[in-house]
Amino acid sequence: MRRRHALCAGLLAWPFTRVLAQRARPLLAILSPAVPGGAPYITEPFWKALTALGHVPGRNLDIAERYAHGDGSRLDPLARELVALQPDVMFTNTSAAATAAARATRQIPIVVGPAGEYVLKGLAGGSLARPTTNVTGFALTSPDIDSKCIALLLEATPLLRRVGVMVNPDNPGMREHPQRQAAALGAQAPTLVRIEATGLGDIDAALAHAAAQEVQALFVADDSYIAADPAARRRVLAFASAARMPVVSSHLPYARDGALLAMGPSIPVLAARAAGYVDRILKGARIADLPVELPSVLVTVVNRRAARALALKLPPTLIARADEVIE
Repeated sequence: MRRRHALCAGLLAWPFTRVLAQRARPLLAILSPAVPGGAPYITEPFWKALTALGHVPGRNLDIAERYAHGDGSRLDPLARELVALQPDVMFTNTSAAATAAARATRQIPIVVGPAGEYVLKGLAGGSLARPTTNVTGFALTSPDIDSKCIALLLEATPLLRRVGVMVNPDNPGMREHPQRQAAALGAQAPTLVRIEATGLGDIDAALAHAAAQEVQALFVADDSYIAADPAARRRVLAFASAARMPVVSSHLPYARDGALLAMGPSIPVLAARAAGYVDRILKGARIADLPVELPSVLVTVVNRRAARALALKLPPTLIARADEVIE
């Protein structure tokens, strides 16, 4: 096993060095907010990329996995369980799971793939280019992406006057929604109404609030509990279908499941890139040399079937710019 820096009494040491138990194979810990097999768009590209880099579980790599089954309250104890095993590196995804992992250890390297920009930047010590903590990874969401997605909605339906912006109030990256989006949109911005939901448990109350606010369309910000949860997504889409209301999101599966459109980074691409960071750490790289990466390419998915159901004629220029068109 490769040499590790030792912690010495009285030495002003690098804060993230540690003493590891000697093992025949390195140990990768995985903290998932989902159920086993519940996020194939992350796990499949991650494992494919990691295997291509030469890491094969059971042969030259040991794995320890913990799943929260969609219950955020389980993330902290599960993270502590994994840390007790003294893994060489921990991989996780979503802002909530990344925060739990960072609370559990300040020594074990943590690769996040992906999470929200606001949270990930804070966990990395405030620096994207050179993390000063034990956390790095790949950002999935940002307020700017959400602004661009709402702008696409206005391009598709320019006569909107009131748009609901559904956010998770527990997500610190959404504290400035929708004020920041209104500022980015400028004069073209309709009235943006904040609609709060923390997950499936209160999604119906949030939708009732949207109806009471007489919003004409709904934007759903990318969050693991209100956008990535398939059950919550189905509730939102059923509500919108009954109300004949366009829905857009920065979570790409929304458009594939029936929303009018979605814009955001490709989660499988980010997960595969996270595997590259895990590989580099296992080969001795320091977190400080692995910058937090922001999405460089945004994917636009347009659902023409949803547009026809709403009797909307989408601008040809919007369809031409789409990376994926669902007929």
